[in-house]
Amino acid sequence: MTYNRRHLLRHGARAAAACATAGMLSSCGLFESTASPGEPSDTSTPDTPQPGGDRNTLFIYGWATYVDNTEIFEAFTKETGIRVVGDAYDSNEVMLSKLEAAGGRAGYSIIYPSDYMIEQMRALNLLVPLNRKLLPNLANIAPSYLNRPYDPGNRFSLPVSLGSTGIAYNVNAVTSIIGEEPTDWSYLWQHRDKLRMTLLKDVREVMGMALHTLGFSYNSENDDEIDRAFERLKELLPAVANFSTDAWTDLLRAGDLTLAMAFSGDGIRIAREDPNIKYLLPASGTSIWTDTIAIPKGAPNIEASHRWINYILRPEIAVSISDANSFGTTNRKAKEQLAPDLRAIAALDPSEAYIQKSQSIRKLSQSTLNLYETYWTRLTTGLG
Repeated sequence: MTYNRRHLLRHGARAAAACATAGMLSSCGLFESTASPGEPSDTSTPDTPQPGGDRNTLFIYGWATYVDNTEIFEAFTKETGIRVVGDAYDSNEVMLSKLEAAGGRAGYSIIYPSDYMIEQMRALNLLVPLNRKLLPNLANIAPSYLNRPYDPGNRFSLPVSLGSTGIAYNVNAVTSIIGEEPTDWSYLWQHRDKLRMTLLKDVREVMGMALHTLGFSYNSENDDEIDRAFERLKELLPAVANFSTDAWTDLLRAGDLTLAMAFSGDGIRIAREDPNIKYLLPASGTSIWTDTIAIPKGAPNIEASHRWINYILRPEIAVSISDANSFGTTNRKAKEQLAPDLRAIAALDPSEAYIQKSQSIRKLSQSTLNLYETYWTRLTTGLG
């Protein structure tokens, strides 16, 4: 791979990103309304977020696992009178693109970015500082999860869920086809001619996993290492059904897929429901992360945002959320109240020894992100 090719890849990615952003602006209808900035387009209570919002509705933009919990939403509404409406995204990058394109007019008052994305959003001035005086339940978060490098002093975010990235697999399928169950990422390559799998729809996780298997950092900014990770992933493409964050679950249960790269919440949840499904923390280590809660720039309902954050930091609410989404919790009081079956799952809260051989995803330079995105487009469109 020559320097000129790297140069073209990086600059080509910038152009593609610009086009994508321009397309977003026209397709999402942000500038088609005749309402003034800061005003809703009508006086009804819509089911889609409006730039001006209304004080009695809270729009949340998050991973599906955080916006599908109607029980929590309804309990909050009953207590506060504030209606909650959730929209889902399937990658941090999708969320970021939408908020960037909206320029503070997306209409959401709560988001759930993963930890590394907070650092990126801080740099882009896309977050609102938190008012700690309105968050007395902040004291329930274990201090070890606070004041991390991605958000020193937790000015803009609070960690709420613990997670990992691993392998969910159909026990009967892999044992009947291959004869042995997986223990590490290397299994994907060793048996790629017999496997049918999905990889996450997440550029940093997928490229990071490939880098990790080559002995490199999840956060590599070395062009040659990134190129080698891309070439390694190309070897898997014949076995990859698609790139999906959570649409693999029914196919895995049915045996149409043998395994799926999965976030722990989804993997553990399915394993709790179906004894033929297991979720595995790869032996060599993986990506360990926290999901956070934050308020995006332009949020129309700051007061309700803080009420929601303080609400989910209650131990009993944190327990309900953890039980519903099968993620670990940063809430020290909630940990003591988790159901025994959850506490017994090692992958829910990885040991310190396992964390030491794993990594956290971190913010990269824009030029490196452009390169990742170029390779990602080639992978997901089958261009190779």
